[in-house]
Amino acid sequence: MKIKNDNSIVSFSDDTDKKKKYGILLKRKRQERHMTLESMCQGICTVSYLSRIENNLVDVEEKYYISLFKKLDIDFNELKEVKENEIFTDLLKCYLQENDDEAVLIISNALKSNFYVELEMDLMLLYDNIIHCLYSEALKQILEFNKIVNSLIETELHFFLFLTALYAYRTNQSIFAYRQIIFLCESVLVNAMYRYAVYDLALDIFDFMGAKEQFLKYYSILINDKYSSLYPKSAMKHQAQKLLVDSYLLKLEEDVLLKELYVKSSGRCREEIAWQILKKEYRKSEFIKCLEMLNEYTPTPKLLAFEALLILRISDSKYIYRIEERRKQVTYRTFDESFELMFLITLQIKRYEDYRSAYELFKKLIKLQNEQTYCAFLFDEQTIMFIEIALNCGKNKDALKLVMNVLKDKLTFPYFL
Repeated sequence: MKIKNDNSIVSFSDDTDKKKKYGILLKRKRQERHMTLESMCQGICTVSYLSRIENNLVDVEEKYYISLFKKLDIDFNELKEVKENEIFTDLLKCYLQENDDEAVLIISNALKSNFYVELEMDLMLLYDNIIHCLYSEALKQILEFNKIVNSLIETELHFFLFLTALYAYRTNQSIFAYRQIIFLCESVLVNAMYRYAVYDLALDIFDFMGAKEQFLKYYSILINDKYSSLYPKSAMKHQAQKLLVDSYLLKLEEDVLLKELYVKSSGRCREEIAWQILKKEYRKSEFIKCLEMLNEYTPTPKLLAFEALLILRISDSKYIYRIEERRKQVTYRTFDESFELMFLITLQIKRYEDYRSAYELFKKLIKLQNEQTYCAFLFDEQTIMFIEIALNCGKNKDALKLVMNVLKDKLTFPYFL
C-alpha cells in the first residue's frame, strides 16, 4: 500500500506556490456545488482564465478570488485568515502533545465551517477515527483514499501517508508501518511540524521492530532540532527508548535515569517508558519483579502477551490464575492475534500441560510475527521459548527448520539488525 509521489501531485514549496492552493480549493468547491466553469465565471472573467486559475497556470490578482469565492458564498478574507494556519499541521501538533481533546475541537469547528472541501474533511475524520481506535472505519477510509491519491496536494498526501503509518502501527501491522514510515522519512516533508510527527512515529516503529541503526539516525536528527523543547514528554519517551537501544546491559546511572523519566512522564509516554523498564528487567531475569510491575497497569493485548511470556519463565502456578482473571479485561481484535496466541500458548502449558498443542500454536505465532506483527523483543524471546518447547515435544528438527527459514527472510529486511 506504499504510495509514491509523481508529477500529478501539486507541491507548495514557497510563498508563491502556497497562494495557488486557492485555485485548487476553488476548483474543488465548484465541483462539489456541481457548477460549470461558465456559470462560475459569468460576469467576472473568461472561461479560459478561470480554467487557468484552477489549474495554477496564472498568477491571480486577489480581486478575482474575492469575486469567485463570493459565488460560493465564501468570504475570501475570512477564508485566508482560516487557511493561514494549515489545519493538518495543527492536528499533528495535537498528536505530538497527546492532546486528543484539542484535536476533536479543531475538527468539530472545521466541519461546521464552509472553508474546507469534502476531501479535507475526510482526512480530518480519518485522524479522528484513528485516535479514537475506530480502526475498521479508518481502514475503509484508507482504501478509498488510495483510489484518489494522485489528486492530493503535497500537504494532504503527507498527512494521509502519516495517518496510514500510524494506523498500521497502532493495529500491530508493524511491517507495513515500517515500509510506510521509511518512505516518509526519505521524503522532503512539507514543514517542520510534519518532520517532527513523522520522525516521532518513526522512532516508535523502529524501537518496536529493533531497527537500531535507523532509530539512532533519526533520534539524532530529531533531538538536535527544537523538538525536545517543544515536546518534552515525547522527548523523554524517546530518551528511554534510546537507553535500551544503546545497550541491553544498562549501567547503574542509566537504570536510575529510566526510573526518573518514568516518574516525570504521564499518559502514553509513561506506558512506553514502562515497556522499556519491563524489557530491561526481563533481560536481567527479574521475572517476578516484572509481574508485580504489570499488576499496576490495566492489561492490554501487548502487556498480556508479555505477562504470559513471564509466566512461562517461573514455576509458581498462582500467576496462571491471575492472568486468566486479567484476560477478562482485554478485548482482542483482529490485529491482536499474535498477542492472543501468546496467552493461549501459556494456558496450554501452565493449565493443561499440553506441549503439543502449544507447539502448534507457536508455529502459527512465529509465522504471524514474520509476516505482520514483528516486535523484535517478543520475537527474540518467543523464538527461544519455541525451541525449548520443541525439544520437549521431540520436534527440534522441525522447529529449527522453521526458525531458520524465518531468520533467512528477516535478514533480507533492513529492520532486522
